[in-house]
Amino acid sequence: MDQTLSATDPFAPLAGDPDEALTDIFGFPSFRPGQREVIDAVVDGEDTIVVMPTGSGKSLCYMLPACVTPGLVIAVSPLIALMKDQTDALEEFGIPATFINSSLPWPEQRRRLDAIRLGAYKLVLVAPERFRNDAFMRAISGLPIGIFAIDEAHCISAWGHDFRPDYLNLGAVRKTLGEPTTLALTATATTEVQKDMALQLDLEAPKVVVSGFERPNLFFEVYSARRRAEKFARLEAAVNQVEEGSILVYCATRKQVNRVSDKLREGGHHPAIYHAGLSDQKRDEIQDAFMAGDAPLLVATNAFGMGVDKSDVRLIVHFNIPGSVEAYYQEAGRAGRDSEDAHCLLLYNRNDLRIHEFFIENSFPDPSVVKGVWSQLQRHGTGTHHLDAEMLADHLNRGGRSRDKIHPWAVESALRLLQRGGHIEFGVRSSMPWIAVQDLARERDLRVDWEDLKTRRQIEERHLDQATRYATGSSCRQDYLVRYFSESLGSKDGCGHCDMCCGVPDYGGPSQRQEKIICRDEPAILLKKLLSGVARCRGRWGAHAVAGMLRGSKAKKILQGRLDQLSTYGLLSNLRQRDLVRLLDVLGRLRLTEQNTHGCISLSDRGKKLMTSSDPLPPDVEKYLLRHVSSVPSPSTTSSSDNGKKEKYFKRSTPAAKTGTDDVNDTYLRTLRLHREGKDFREIAEKRGLTTSSVLRHLMVLAHNGYELDLEKHADGKLLPELRDIAEDWEPGDPLKELKESLTTPCNYSELKLNLAIMLSER
Repeated sequence: MDQTLSATDPFAPLAGDPDEALTDIFGFPSFRPGQREVIDAVVDGEDTIVVMPTGSGKSLCYMLPACVTPGLVIAVSPLIALMKDQTDALEEFGIPATFINSSLPWPEQRRRLDAIRLGAYKLVLVAPERFRNDAFMRAISGLPIGIFAIDEAHCISAWGHDFRPDYLNLGAVRKTLGEPTTLALTATATTEVQKDMALQLDLEAPKVVVSGFERPNLFFEVYSARRRAEKFARLEAAVNQVEEGSILVYCATRKQVNRVSDKLREGGHHPAIYHAGLSDQKRDEIQDAFMAGDAPLLVATNAFGMGVDKSDVRLIVHFNIPGSVEAYYQEAGRAGRDSEDAHCLLLYNRNDLRIHEFFIENSFPDPSVVKGVWSQLQRHGTGTHHLDAEMLADHLNRGGRSRDKIHPWAVESALRLLQRGGHIEFGVRSSMPWIAVQDLARERDLRVDWEDLKTRRQIEERHLDQATRYATGSSCRQDYLVRYFSESLGSKDGCGHCDMCCGVPDYGGPSQRQEKIICRDEPAILLKKLLSGVARCRGRWGAHAVAGMLRGSKAKKILQGRLDQLSTYGLLSNLRQRDLVRLLDVLGRLRLTEQNTHGCISLSDRGKKLMTSSDPLPPDVEKYLLRHVSSVPSPSTTSSSDNGKKEKYFKRSTPAAKTGTDDVNDTYLRTLRLHREGKDFREIAEKRGLTTSSVLRHLMVLAHNGYELDLEKHADGKLLPELRDIAEDWEPGDPLKELKESLTTPCNYSELKLNLAIMLSER
C-alpha cells in the first residue's frame, strides 16, 4: 500500500478502512477491548468520550482514525516530555507527524509551522497552551481539521483530580476550528467528570465508551497499619516475595521517599529514588535505569510514572494513601502490563490523611490568608520588591493576624490567586525573588473568585474521602474501583483476587499475620456491646479512649472524662486495649461508625439501626467480623474440668499483668518505687547509676503497661496535645527520631519522652 500523501490532497487518508490500517500500518493482529467501538464512532464523525486505563491502548483511538479519515488531526496533550516519543513512533509506522511545544527553539518551531501549512503532516501533537500562540493559530487557520483529539481530557473538569486552567480554553478552540469530530480521552473520569467534560467542550450527546478497568491479573490488598514499624515490616515482606521483575514504591513526600529507601537499604535492598527535587538529568538517568531493568526497585513520589509503560512491574506499593481514587488506580495500574500476575499493596494509616489535608489546606488557602498576604503587599506599595513566599509567611506569623501558623506554600498559592487577578506578578531573577505590586485594590475589590476557591477545596476533600472509603471499606476492592469509573465486574460475587475476597495474604509470615481475637461473646452480642460503647461516648472520643472505657481502664484520661460513669464502662474487660482498638477499626470498615477530622468516632445511621435491631447480623457484617473474631464459650457454660483454665484465660488484666514492648521486670519496678518516693528522673538516674535516657525509657514502658505515674508537672501545653494527635498509636520501641522530626512543637528528647509517658498513661 502506498502511504505517501496525495499531491492534490495532502490530508487524504492513508488507508481504506480501520482493519486495513490496523494490520498494514500498525501491524497489530486485532483490536484491544473497547478500541474498535471508539474508532468506528470517530471514523463515522461521532464526538466520543473515552475512559480507559493507562496501558489499554487509548492512543490508537486517535492515531488510527488519523489514517482513515481526511483532514489534519490535532492531538492535545499536557505531556510535553512524551510528545517526541509519540511522534517518533508515528513516523516509524509511516504516519507523517510532528509536535510543537516550548522545548523547541523558535527557528525549528517556525520550520514546522510552515510545513503544517503546506500539508506535510497528517497529525500534530500540541500542549493546550499552544492555542494561545498567534503563530500557531495562523498556521492552522483555514486547514481542514478532521479530528480534534484531547488526551488527559479530565483536566478540563474542575471535578477531575488533575484540573488545569489551560484546558478550559479548549471548548472555545474547538469552535474556532469549526467544531471538528472531537475525541476526549482519559484514564480517570467518573460519570460526573464525563458529563462536565462534555459540557466544557460543548459536545451534544457524545458517545461514551468506558472499558478495561477490571484487571484480573492484579491482586489488590490494603494493609491497615497503626504504626510505621508495621508498615515497614509489611513493605519488606512484600518486596522479599518478588523474585523477578520490577518493584515501584510510591510515597507522598520526598522526606518519606528518603526514609523508606533508607529502611529498605537496612534490610539489604538497593533501591533507587525519584522525586521532583532531583535534577532533570538525574531523573532521566533513574527513569532510564528503571525501564532498562538496571534499577528494579524504585522508591518515588507521584512525580514518577507519567507515560511510563513498563511491562514487568510485579509489585506496586503505596506507602501512603494517595489523594484520590483516580491517582491510586492510575499508579497501581502500572503493575502487570504484561498480563502476568502482579500485586498492588496500599499501606493504610489514618494519620497519613494529614499529609493530604496539609496539601489541600495550603493549595487552596482560606480567604483570610489571601487577604493577609495582600495586606502585607499593600504596605510595601506599588512597584517591585525583593520578597518571596517564605518572607511573607514569616511577616504574617510574627504579626499574629492568624491563630494558626501560615505555611509558605499557602502564601505561594495566595500569590498565584492574586497574580491571576492581575494584582501582582512574581518570580525569580538572578537567584533573587521579586514581587511586582500592580495596584492597591481594597480587600473587597480583589479579583479573586472566592467561590471557585471554595469549590476546588471541597472537590479535593471529596477525592480524599473517596480514597479513604476504598482503603477502609469491607467490600471487594476491585468492585469498588470499577464501579467508581462507571463500569461493573464480570462476576457478581467479587473479583476473587483481592484481600476482601480472598483474605489477607500471609506472605509476611507469622509476624505479619493478624491472629483472630478470642472473645467469650457471640459475634452479634460482641458487636452490640461495641456499638453501645461508641454510642455512650457521644462522638466526643477517639478509638483509644472508647476502647479504654470498654475494658474498664483507670487511666487519668478515662477518669477525668467521667467515662467510668458510663453504663458500658468495663463491658468488655476481658479484651486487651489493642484488640478493642482493632475491633473499633472493623466497625469503621463496615460503615457502622464515622470519624470526624479530630479522630472522634460516632455511630453511623447503619450502626444505630444495627445496635437496636433484633434481626440476625447482615451477612456482610457477620462474614467480615468473623475474619477478626473467634468466640469461645464463657466460663459459666463450660464443664467444671475446663473451668479453671477458662477462668485463667478470661481473668481481667490488671496493670501489673499487662504486657507491653518490654516485660516489667525488677529494674523497672525499682525505678517506679523511686518515682513514687518523689524523685525526678535525674535523681533516679544518679541514685541507680543509670543514664537519664534509660530512666525515661523505664517511665514510658511503665506508663504503657498501665502503672500510675505522677508526671503532670512535665506536661507541655503545646507538645502534649500534638502528641495526642499524631502519636496516638506510638508505643515504646517505635522510632523517636522520626516522631520528633514530624513535630511542629520544638522540644528536646527528655521533654519528648516525659510527655510521651503522660500520653501513654492516658490510654
